[in-house]
Amino acid sequence: MSTLRNSNDIERPQHARVPKQTLYTCKVTFLKVDDVPVADLNDLSCDPYLQVTLSEDPPRDPSHPQLLKYRTRTCRRTLNPQFNEHWIVGGIPESGFLLSLELRDEDPGNYDDDLGKTVLRIPNEGEGKLVEGWKSGDREYKVHKRSGRIKTTLFTWVARTLTRGNIGHHVRLWIKVEVLGRSENQEDTRFYTVGPHRYTRHFSPLIGWLMGSSHSPDNGDRLPGSRVKPTAFVANRIQLAGPVPAALRHRYVNFAPFVKAMFSRSGIRGVLLHHALHKQHLEIYKWDKNVVWGVIDEDGGDVQKPGDEERQRGKGREEHTASTKDTIRNGGAAQSNISSHPDEPAAANHVQSKEERCELPSDSIALARQFLRMTSFGTHGRIFTYVIMLDGEWRFTETGEQLAIKFLSKHTMHSDVAIEIAYSGEFFVRPLRRHKHQAPRSSDERHAAESDHGEAEDANDGTHDEVGLDEDHPPDDPAIYELVIDNDSGTYRPRADLLPTLHSYLSRNLGALGKITCIQAFDDRLKRWKEKRKELKKRESKKAAKLATRSSLGSSATSSVSSLDSADASDRVQDVTVGDVQMAVEESARGRDTDRQVRDEKEQVTDNGPVTKQQ
Repeated sequence: MSTLRNSNDIERPQHARVPKQTLYTCKVTFLKVDDVPVADLNDLSCDPYLQVTLSEDPPRDPSHPQLLKYRTRTCRRTLNPQFNEHWIVGGIPESGFLLSLELRDEDPGNYDDDLGKTVLRIPNEGEGKLVEGWKSGDREYKVHKRSGRIKTTLFTWVARTLTRGNIGHHVRLWIKVEVLGRSENQEDTRFYTVGPHRYTRHFSPLIGWLMGSSHSPDNGDRLPGSRVKPTAFVANRIQLAGPVPAALRHRYVNFAPFVKAMFSRSGIRGVLLHHALHKQHLEIYKWDKNVVWGVIDEDGGDVQKPGDEERQRGKGREEHTASTKDTIRNGGAAQSNISSHPDEPAAANHVQSKEERCELPSDSIALARQFLRMTSFGTHGRIFTYVIMLDGEWRFTETGEQLAIKFLSKHTMHSDVAIEIAYSGEFFVRPLRRHKHQAPRSSDERHAAESDHGEAEDANDGTHDEVGLDEDHPPDDPAIYELVIDNDSGTYRPRADLLPTLHSYLSRNLGALGKITCIQAFDDRLKRWKEKRKELKKRESKKAAKLATRSSLGSSATSSVSSLDSADASDRVQDVTVGDVQMAVEESARGRDTDRQVRDEKEQVTDNGPVTKQQ
């Protein structure tokens, strides 16, 4: 057998070619589940969600089968969840695909419970092949309960007894599938997520408190009534539209003896390291009642945060805000600025024409706006560690100099110890040098800027990125912000010559940003920009620490005064009446005697002249 080489020089066998099939884009809709098993006996309820895996049938490459995963939101405290979620997938062959659906109960304090599973063949046997316009309609499928799950079976029967049969035990799943049309690239046989753009935000208040995270201006993403503070550590996911360019495929680098064992889970040390990082990933990207999720509609840039229907029933806590629709402004074009090496000149900036701006996806502005909220608009010198997975999911958290946050920002943890990813590194967001919210600087300010950085001001340098920005109330216009992203990752070491490819992919999704700069990790300009942001971050951390200390001292003093005024009041009164009052009376008497003596001496001086004291 001959071998093929991909972008990362990975050798793979080339199997016998299968007949070429027409590739389609399909929309899978997860409607609802009826009669979910009881998982919580306290309220005879459950927190169900679906874990979905899409695969080939039959696989075109048995040694490397294609798998694409999807997770629905969690419906709170219900046995009849209404999901109504869409998943648009491209690259589907006309022969169809398999859907493996696992019904689970979310349990933040432990591992999630497996409630049931079913495997579906789309289309069913006897229905032929997929064609344009094919629709399955609403279909009902039986969910097979997991054997050996004594707890859920027992809870369900107890609930049926207590409710006199009102709770069912025959689990049913409803979905529908529709062929939207042919995939754009008929040569790309990979499965990929087309849309919609989904995002989730996972909050860790304890980690944020330990690391002293900065106050975030993006409070609008938190759930109403949530106890999560703005300083919580946040792990973000955002689904980019696929397909990810085939060249963006990087395997871990075996830079130490334990690395291969960790990724392959071989040997005691490798198993322990893999388990530790996987557990850390689950903790940082943990699903619980405080998770914020949403969908940016593919129809026209509407930001949807489901949960309104459940809130009306009193069962849901997911956030729902009014939809907002924006039109693409002429100033919202993305500019290209790519530098692959400090010794190589940066590529010439490309300002998109009016025709190119009109070709931006209709949801580009809404996606860029949500991305800015998730990055807190780049305020307070934030820098983020990121990983883009092969399915187009972008995962990132804030990084910093603290030991804890460095450990939490490792690319291996973000990827959940994945052998291959698309790209990884660090990025930050900053406002463009000149925009309508920024007042023109005086000659003195320009001179100070030149002397501070040792070079003349340059339109592409962007070193003064914090000037004119309200850190607490930053503007939300994507056209005035720049994304600066690099390939700084020791685990996967993405190739610098693929930065233009990364730029092209990000521009397809975040074209509404004013500028996207892809730059090599060792570029001197990037090092200078990051150092400045780190200094700003340190100042913000010191300021936050001082405010926390003052607040703590103020609270201590207030509580001390209150305790003295309340707890020791009777003792103080008793001491005054017994001892202090007697001393005060004696002092008052001596004072009266002294005043009388002075008055008598004054009278003698007035009547007889000065009085001479006899020795």
